[in-house]
Amino acid sequence: MNGKTKMMAVAAVVIVVAAAVGAVFMLGNDNDRTLSVVYLKKSHYEELIVGDKKGFFDELDFKVDRHYVTGSGKDAVDALIAGTADIAATGEGPAVNAIEAYGEDIVVLCSFAVRTAAQVWVAQGSLIGEKIVVEGKTPQEIADQLKDSKLKAGVIEGSSTERLFKRWLDEFEVSYSTDDSADIRLVYLTGSTLVQSFYTGDIDLLAGSQPYPSTAIENANGVQIGSSADIGVYSSSVLITTKDVYEKKTDMIKEFVAAVKKSTDYVEDHLEECIDICADTIGWSKTVQAEVFANSEPRVEFNDRIVDIMFAAAKEGVTRETIADACPLDMKEYLEQLYA
Repeated sequence: MNGKTKMMAVAAVVIVVAAAVGAVFMLGNDNDRTLSVVYLKKSHYEELIVGDKKGFFDELDFKVDRHYVTGSGKDAVDALIAGTADIAATGEGPAVNAIEAYGEDIVVLCSFAVRTAAQVWVAQGSLIGEKIVVEGKTPQEIADQLKDSKLKAGVIEGSSTERLFKRWLDEFEVSYSTDDSADIRLVYLTGSTLVQSFYTGDIDLLAGSQPYPSTAIENANGVQIGSSADIGVYSSSVLITTKDVYEKKTDMIKEFVAAVKKSTDYVEDHLEECIDICADTIGWSKTVQAEVFANSEPRVEFNDRIVDIMFAAAKEGVTRETIADACPLDMKEYLEQLYA
């Protein structure tokens, strides 16, 4: 089964399921002037939140339909594959997974932010000082305490966090499995159940992108024990579409990317205002939001650095060249022109 056939098959299944819960977004015909974008109202999507709140998308000469999903970037990609959105905002992990599954049918438009310490690991407060000592310990020393612990770590399956958490465990030689045969037992959860499972004590560790870790720390007595920064890994927020949509709506897509660029510029020039906007929208403290921005580089780009970040999340079968070629040449040239 080739990529396009797989995409059509998955789309059919997802559409049926979405219709059953009343979640299908109806798109216009090929000749309308509408672009549908799906993303999450959570951290890693701040630049889109700012663009929305400041009206940058409404300034375009076509309608931008904004649709929101919960969970992780994988849910946004699912909406794209189902044909219920033209563009999906997601992390590098789900984007690479889509390339792996559908090949040339997936088009990467750009990254709109690069982040450090984007994924955070949180432990139950009751474990600190007993099973896990954090203060004064190196990441390796903290990881060593997880060996033979049989602790249950909750993570969203298919997310960028899953890939980076596994890389962190691999780096420090901590084994993991979905049963009790390894040092850490992985428990796959959804965005709506991750923090709740931590709060009820069903999991011992939580691995997630914001706001999940901060919520666990602030509301469930969690303690940070590590992050993706420990292994020097960067994360990227990207926009992707399908080859079919790109060919039909190239001009609108480029104009939308330019509006996102306007938003990234605004974040850099009006940081305090954007902290307020995003903290209010996401529903967490301004202090935490300020920390997120301190570890972020908002910029619309697709270059060797972005390819490297995405390739680091790739499984066997996805080459660096495949990722580099996923962004069309005319889009790469357009991105360069935006900063000329």
